Formats: sequence, structure tokens, C-alpha cells
Amino acid sequence: MQNKESFKFFLGLAFLGLGTWKIYERFILNKDISNLQLAGSIFLVTLGLYRAFEYFKHKKTNI
Repeated sequence: MQNKESFKFFLGLAFLGLGTWKIYERFILNKDISNLQLAGSIFLVTLGLYRAFEYFKHKKTNI
């Protein structure tokens, strides 16, 4: 069970990083990305934060 939770956590970190990078490109580097990519990036950041929150919540209850 711990392996599955760790995998979800690292996958969430990957989603968070990818989404953050695309948002950074759009607003800081002023690259032109489509609205669909921007919405997907926001979704990835949200999903990554959710996965990290769930991991730490689950870890806290097992201690």
C-alpha cells in the first residue's frame, strides 16, 4: 500500500511541475499558448496539489 501512495505522490509532483512550467511560460515568459493548454495546466496544478495533500493526510493518520 505504501508503494501505491508514494507513486501517487510523485505523480502529483510531476503534474504540479508540468502545470507550473506551462503557467510560467504563459505569464512570465509571455509565450503564446492556447486557452486549452492554460486550462489543462491549471487542472494539472490543482491535481498535483490534491495528490500531495492526500499523501500527507494519509501519512499523518498512519503515524
